[in-house]
Amino acid sequence: MNRKFNTFSKLAMAAGVAFLAIACEKDDNNDDSTTTERVYTLGYADGSGNPSATYVQGTTDLSEGDVTFKGYGFEVPSTRTARIFTSSDGKTMYSLDYGGGSIYKFTVNGGQNYTKVDETNIEQAMGTAYPRWTRISDDVALLHSVATKNIYDTTGVYTHTETTARVMSVGLDGLTINEISDFTIPMSAEMQNTGDYVFRIDAPVVIGDKVFYGMGKRKYDPATDQNIDAIYPNVETLVLDYPSLENPRIISTNVNGARGATNGYRTSVSYEDERGDVYQITTVPDNTFETHILKISNGDYDNNYSLNLSSLLGENTISNGWFYVGNGIGYVPYANSDQGGTSDAVWSVARVDLYNNTAVKLNLPADLWLQQYQNSVVANGEFKMAIAPKGGEGYIYSFDVSSTSADAVTQGAKIEAGADSYYIGIY
Repeated sequence: MNRKFNTFSKLAMAAGVAFLAIACEKDDNNDDSTTTERVYTLGYADGSGNPSATYVQGTTDLSEGDVTFKGYGFEVPSTRTARIFTSSDGKTMYSLDYGGGSIYKFTVNGGQNYTKVDETNIEQAMGTAYPRWTRISDDVALLHSVATKNIYDTTGVYTHTETTARVMSVGLDGLTINEISDFTIPMSAEMQNTGDYVFRIDAPVVIGDKVFYGMGKRKYDPATDQNIDAIYPNVETLVLDYPSLENPRIISTNVNGARGATNGYRTSVSYEDERGDVYQITTVPDNTFETHILKISNGDYDNNYSLNLSSLLGENTISNGWFYVGNGIGYVPYANSDQGGTSDAVWSVARVDLYNNTAVKLNLPADLWLQQYQNSVVANGEFKMAIAPKGGEGYIYSFDVSSTSADAVTQGAKIEAGADSYYIGIY
């Protein structure tokens, strides 16, 4: 499968050298650079199943032209869809080969020209070829994985499921291993009462000397020897000391009835705002739960704050993550759970105002699928997403971050996706 941004090759020849654009607000992936000439890298996945291939290419202009990945694009080494991020200056791209157990570092030269400058296999250090990772800063990324074990008493009766975690920090300069921490995830009183256990941690955010990890849960049914849906009586987050990655503890809340997971999927769920607080979206299993954005302040949940996305939009919602663009404004891709699940083409995008507790559904085409959308950018005061249905045509959409109107949406470059192929983000 080949890909091409048709308008870029001439630009690249004229420019010679260009820079990759990454959205990066502070240490996460949202940045509005003042650089006059930038290359925005588009990520594209071929195949929603396993295995799938990942391709990237760059353009200096998101506002016009036709985007296609036929005959053009750099294939990122990946066993399954690659987990990509870039440095804040855009000159370097990093990728995790999920399933292959290696991390890569590339110099970005413009167009489809990416030069591999480093590669490290982290499977032995992590104990798995399937860790996940998150960029913390230009200097450090965190890799993480968990393992579970069912515990039985002396009579052979199941008592609970124990979860051990391994978290590793990697220096991005030379892809060097800094710290490795192994620990048992504490069981809160709520987990002990319900029998829920942690099966995944992901989407960490570092604030000061603490790192906050989202958690996903399951429940084990000994009668059937099967894992079943967790009960989720509340919302919980794992907290570690940073950078030592030690002293695990759990913080929790059920403010305004909030319940659900906090690990997301492939999109970030937690961001630090300009005031030093963390805003975190919940992932819910079905339409019996409501999607909330919650606030963590001074190391714990603020039980006086919640933004109920489902209530504000007047529809049942499921989200795998969101994007914070600054000054209390964010954008949330979400699925309407009354119409289907996250695997169905029932997705939309909402603009949220954290400080004024408002949300508005933006006027975008129907039949969208954004389950695996990873990253987007702010450029020239506008938030941009590459949105197209599978196997169809779409656009790079620009959203006016200062407007509360559902119509504050403009179409930029036209994009197209092949059958069972889709855009995973702008970096």
